[in-house]
Amino acid sequence: MKPNQQHSHIHSEKTYLYERPIFQYVLVFSIIATLAISIISLITVYDLKQSVTPRTINVNDFLKKLTAHDEAKSYVGTAPLNIVQISQNNFGSLQTQISGLDVSFMGNFIVQYQDRVFIYDYDKDLVKGTVTLSQNNGDANSQLPSDFFAKLSAHPEVKGLEKEQPVGGVLDEATLNTLRQQFPDVYSGAKVGDFLLRFQTKLIIYDYNSDRIVKSVNLT
Repeated sequence: MKPNQQHSHIHSEKTYLYERPIFQYVLVFSIIATLAISIISLITVYDLKQSVTPRTINVNDFLKKLTAHDEAKSYVGTAPLNIVQISQNNFGSLQTQISGLDVSFMGNFIVQYQDRVFIYDYDKDLVKGTVTLSQNNGDANSQLPSDFFAKLSAHPEVKGLEKEQPVGGVLDEATLNTLRQQFPDVYSGAKVGDFLLRFQTKLIIYDYNSDRIVKSVNLT
C-alpha cells in the first residue's frame, strides 16, 4: 500500500511548525513572563506580611541608633517612658493626638521621654520630628530633702550646673534592671534608691544617702 501523499504532507507541515524558531521564542517568553508574575506576587505577599506581622527589634540597638542623633544625644542612658510603632491599628487614634501625622509616618516609632517625644524612622535611621513637653517639677522638688541640691552641687562633677534644673528621679528596681541591660557600663554601680539626674550636658547618678556621685556621663 502506498501512503497517502496528502496525509504525509499535512503531518510533515505540523511537525515543522513545532520546530520553528519563532515558536521556541514564544515558549521561552511565556516561561519568563510566568516567572516574573510569580516573583512579583511573592514580593507583594512578603510586603503584606511585613506590614501585618510586626518585626522583633533589638531595644539596645534601637536606642543607640536614636541617641546617636544630635536631637537625642542628651538622652543617652535614659530609658524612654514608652515606645509605640505607628500602624493601621493605632493610626486613627494617634492622628487625634499628634498634629500633622499622615500615612507617610506609617511604620515609624513614637519614642516618649519625660520632657520630649521623638518620631523616629528606624529603617532609615532618621529622626522625622520632635515635640518638647512642658515640665512641672514643683511637686517632685517639694519631695526632695531640703539640702539635696546643696549637697549635690558641692561635688566637682556638678560644677557649672548649679543653675540648671535637672530632669529625673529615683531609680526603682524595674527601671534600673532595664537600664543595666541597655547600658551596663553606665549603670553597673547604681542601685535602687539612687537619683538619676539629666542635665543639658551631663547625666548624673547620685547616691544621696552616702552623698556620693555614682556615675557622671558627658552628653556632648
